[in-house]
Amino acid sequence: MIDHMLQEIHEQPAFLRELINTNKEKIYETINRIRKRNSIKRIILTGCGDSLCAALTSEYAFNTKNLSTMALPPMEFSGYKYKFYDLLDDETLLVPISVSGRTPRVVESIHAAKSKNCSVLAITNNPDSQVAEMSDEFIYAKSSQIDSLKSSSYEGEVSSKYVGYEHDIPQTKSYTAVQMALLLLAESFEKNPDYSELEIIPDIIEKIIGNPLIKELGTCHSSASRHIYSASGPNYGNALFGEFKMYEFSLVGFSKEIEEYCHTAYFITEENTPVVFIAPQDISYQRTSEIAPVLKKIIGAVPIILSEVQPDFDYSEWIEVPYFGSEENSVIPYGVFAPLFAYWVAKERGLNTNTFRGGVEQEKYVEGSYYTIRQSKIKKEYKDQ
Repeated sequence: MIDHMLQEIHEQPAFLRELINTNKEKIYETINRIRKRNSIKRIILTGCGDSLCAALTSEYAFNTKNLSTMALPPMEFSGYKYKFYDLLDDETLLVPISVSGRTPRVVESIHAAKSKNCSVLAITNNPDSQVAEMSDEFIYAKSSQIDSLKSSSYEGEVSSKYVGYEHDIPQTKSYTAVQMALLLLAESFEKNPDYSELEIIPDIIEKIIGNPLIKELGTCHSSASRHIYSASGPNYGNALFGEFKMYEFSLVGFSKEIEEYCHTAYFITEENTPVVFIAPQDISYQRTSEIAPVLKKIIGAVPIILSEVQPDFDYSEWIEVPYFGSEENSVIPYGVFAPLFAYWVAKERGLNTNTFRGGVEQEKYVEGSYYTIRQSKIKKEYKDQ
């Protein structure tokens, strides 16, 4: 049997290279078409689940281009924020993100944006989807074969209707595809975009995926009762993504911003708890250097440091992330660890990595997801309020 999750993890470098080479000019042309119609002064990024994580990791890249940008859950946007007169108008660009192109809350966010004359540029893995059709323009993330999005491996009468993914597994390559599409989009706002930092990322990912220590750590810490991820700035979304990958195997995961970790999740950190700190040099690294030694010496926890250089403070494990570019573009290399780590934790626990919940009652939970997500009612009519 093909191990689809591991296969998709290893496919990331190749398809990211293709995504960059085939899409960077198209994205530049797309955003210029939009800007000819409307001046863009602010951007809203929105999506659910992994797509929200990708939005959170990317808002900093847009802000460095002097574009006021926020990443919001779509229900927060369409239910509340769209009502703010000074937030939305024809100089606002909504970027709705949906890998399947079928997420009702994301569809709803487009209706809300259109009611305020916002421009809409979607990112999706499904060019035939409702999200793509409703948007003014869309970016095709192309991490899956289109035909594979029309069926699922689930066998139940209801669960089999939950389609939109190449394989019914915790997603990995679709996440990095969306991140890359967003970073390409951010760079394309420049008059003379420089994609060189993004072009080296596939090679860096290849090195990280090939690091045998990630498997060792996943195997070693598979019996831990909880796993904690902590990050700040652009990489906070990657910490949340790490939490989500644990959930998808029905494991206990937590994520906290680095400073907030000290105020909250610190109190559920126990002996042998693995705490993954995403700590690129400068602000996150310096704060982690104060926290990690305390966790190791006083509590007996296991700080796992993700950084480009070997830490000069006391820690338990170090995963090298050999990226030395801008921090806002670091989010793809730093996001690769979490799903691979979760995969090896699940594998060591004897869980089925070819489906959600490790194969435990997955049909029941997918049926529930179909009703709670895909069958959710969509509000289409939005009036000026």
